[in-house]
Parts: sequence; C-alpha cells; structure tokens
Amino acid sequence: MVTNSKVSSDLPDKPASDNDPLNKAASDSEPPDRPASTLNFKGRLRARLQLIGGALASIAAVGAVAGGLVGYWNVWKTVRTDVLPEKQKTQREAAARPDIAPRLSLVVLPFANLNNDPEQDYFADSITTDLTTDLAQMPGAFVIGRGTAFTYKNRQVDLKTLGKDLGIRWAVQGAVRRAGGQVRMNVSLADLSTGRDVWSDRFDGDRMNLAALQDHITARLARSLNVELIRAEGRRSEMDQSKNPDAMDFSMRGWAKVYEPPTKVTNSQAKGLFDSALRLDPDNIDAMLGKALSIAFDVIYGWSTSVVEDKKTATKLIDQVLAKRPRTANAHITKGHLLQYGDPEAALPEYDTALEIDPNSPVAYGLKGIALISAGRAREAFSPVQIALRLSPKDPSAGTWHFFLCHAHLHVHQYKEAVEECRRSINLNKLNWFPHADLISAYGATGQLEMAQQMLAELNAIRPDFSVQWFRQIGYARSSNPQFRREYDDIVDGLRKAGVREQ
Repeated sequence: MVTNSKVSSDLPDKPASDNDPLNKAASDSEPPDRPASTLNFKGRLRARLQLIGGALASIAAVGAVAGGLVGYWNVWKTVRTDVLPEKQKTQREAAARPDIAPRLSLVVLPFANLNNDPEQDYFADSITTDLTTDLAQMPGAFVIGRGTAFTYKNRQVDLKTLGKDLGIRWAVQGAVRRAGGQVRMNVSLADLSTGRDVWSDRFDGDRMNLAALQDHITARLARSLNVELIRAEGRRSEMDQSKNPDAMDFSMRGWAKVYEPPTKVTNSQAKGLFDSALRLDPDNIDAMLGKALSIAFDVIYGWSTSVVEDKKTATKLIDQVLAKRPRTANAHITKGHLLQYGDPEAALPEYDTALEIDPNSPVAYGLKGIALISAGRAREAFSPVQIALRLSPKDPSAGTWHFFLCHAHLHVHQYKEAVEECRRSINLNKLNWFPHADLISAYGATGQLEMAQQMLAELNAIRPDFSVQWFRQIGYARSSNPQFRREYDDIVDGLRKAGVREQ
C-alpha cells in the first residue's frame, strides 16, 4: 500500500500563470535540423503516449517489478511514420539552442541513502534511475541522462549553478530509507532559477509494491509540473510483476553492476546476479533484460567465447521481454546492440523504436549516430549524437560520442572538424584507441605528417598490434554497406599517408 503523509504547502496545485517559466516556449522557431531517420514502419501507427511509470533507464532497466500503475497520458494520437520524430522536437531544439532551457527540462539527482550503509546504495540508485526513465517519457519533457546526473552523487550541489551548467529549469531530489520490507521516500522539486523547493512530499510503501510507489511519485511530479493525467490502466500489468522480493533484489544488484565501468569481471558478476534472480523467478523481466544486455556486452567487448551462441541466447531473452512488455525502450536498445556490428541497417529501426518510446535516451541517440555511419549515411549522424551530448554532457560515454562525431566528419572529409572532435574524445578518455586512429588518418590526409607521427607513437603505446590491414578488417567486419566501405577506404588511405605500418 502507498500512503501520502506529508505535502508541502508551498506548491499551488493549479495551472501555472502566463508569467510562470513553465509556460514560456523554449524557442520561437523550428531548428534547422530534421531528425536523421524515421521509424521503418508501414502505414499508420496507433501510439498511446504512456504514463511515466516503469523501471528501465538510459542503457538498461533498473529496479523492481511490482504494483499497479497510476495512469497514462490523456492524449491519444494516430500518427504517420513521417511525423513520429515530432516526439523528439524538444530534444532537437535543445541541442540546436543550448542557451535556452526547455520548458519541461529537469534532472533527477541521485537519491540519498539514509540507511548509512553503502551496501544499500544500489537500492537508492535504482529508484533514481527508474524515476529518470519514468519522467523521460512525459510528452515534451527534456530529461538529463542518468550518466550525467550520477556525476553529482554524494556532492553538495548549488542549484542555481546546476541549472546554468545543464541548461535546465527543474531538479528532482530525494532520499530513501529501507527498513525490512518497508520503504520511505522523501521527494522534492526545486526551481533552479531560484534554488528553492516548490513542492515536497513523503511516500511510504512496502518493497513488494515498489513500482506502485514510484508511479505515485511520478504522477505527483507530473501534476506539479502542470502535466494533466487521468487515472487508467498502466504500462505494466499484473501479469509481469515479480512476486519474489529476493529476485527483485538480485536484479537491482545486477543493474548496479551494469552501471559500473565495464570490465570482464564486473560484467560476469552482473550476469551471475541476474541468473540468481531468474532462478528464483524465471519470469523476472528486468533480470531477463539485464542478462541479455550483459551477454551483448560480452559480444561487443570481445569477451564472448561463442559469439553466435551468445547472440542467439541474448536475442531469445530480448524477444521474451518484448513479448511481455512491447514498449520497453532498453530492450530495443539492447537488440540494436546485438545488430550494430554486422547489420547496422537492421539496428537503426531498433534505436528509432526506442526513441519513439523514450525521446530522452542519450544512449539510443548516440548509438543511432554510429549505426548511421556504418549504414553509409554519415551526414545524418551528427544530429542524434549532438542530442546525446546535450542530454548527458557529463556522461561516462561522452568521450565515445565525441569520437562518433569525429568519425562522421572523417567519413565526409571534414578534416578540421574531425581533428577537433577526436581531440575532445581523447581528452576525455586517453586509453580509447579509436579516436587516435581517426586523428592519425585526418593528419595523414591533410599532410600534417609530424602531428601524425606524434599521435602514432601514442597509439602504438595503447595498441602495439595496430596496422593498416588490421584496422581495415575491423571496419569491413562492421558493415558491408558499399558507401560505408568507400568512405572507410579513404580513412585507411589516410593511415597509409601518415606512415602506419601495413601489417
């Protein structure tokens, strides 16, 4: 059961006035960019704009499956495929005009763990991640990604500075205390222009009813942000709710491992935790998705001992998840992961579907960008990657996203811009060899051989086995698209001009 025991008197529960910053438009004009591609569906799609309520976040799901949902949005639309990207209008405008904070722009800061036990951090973190994903599905919302939000964990934050740094208007803050099967959450909404709370509330519930508790919070926040809801059926049904609290706990711990810096050891630990959850509850959807993502990481990072079998296993798990929860953005992202290398054209519809569900997923935008390059559509890659960086500018993946921009510029022979983005990428992660290779190629193509040799020395320290033919094989394995391969051959030629050894 969920109770609502304290409501701040500061918040007027009425529509905002004309002078309220919530009612000011983010921009008076349309951005020049159109989205890179639209969903590859035929005819009309019947789309329900769902209520914020669920348990999946930026690259994956975290949290428990329990309880009912409060409702769904009171807007139903039948849309053609050519207007589906309209859902991402706010994100495109925010990337084009970062100086203007969108009307419904916010961040969910990491919830404090009041148990004073670091071993319980995963529980507070999972709730933060769930609420981020829930709020990200509000129509017209611009929600800062989890990766950036968690850079503020355990830090004193000046709210006015936060608003200026991230280009947003609101911040959700909270604290969690867990005592046995009972959970208490204190949540507040702050106006970043003043640094003051405009609403606060306390929510009590039990661990088995965690999803309903979170849905209650998101509905209350939506109401505070002047987003109208009606009570109706929710995104998750009684059929897919886990009945085993220990399985839920194992799944949450597994997702905590997923969000750690990726290593073979942490990925193996995550899979073990998801397996423990599935032994207790074979139908635990969050554990299925987590295990599939962990297997996908094995394939992507080269840790798999049998790529073919691992892909089959992960795909089967994803299909089970989508059969139970079709509108699961991170299931489509994970499926895109599995298709990305070797079949980028098939990966693109998965990322588009994820973004139709969650227009605030920086991971989906970033991965869509590199898939477009691999599909021979490099000129379309800039917009989605720039949106990813606007949504999560301090994300651990930001260095990779800057490399994607570098790679796109290099594919279309924009060498000056490629050099700038590659250097940004290297400054964020000096151990990533990919931007080093592209930077060497750009220098070789433009005759800056001294600079190329300096970078080649750095690259050889990271990857002593690097050669022209090795690099060419990696690219050709990634995509068979003729346009991609022609452009990739130009990059390979730049490496030769720079003096990289052939084999």
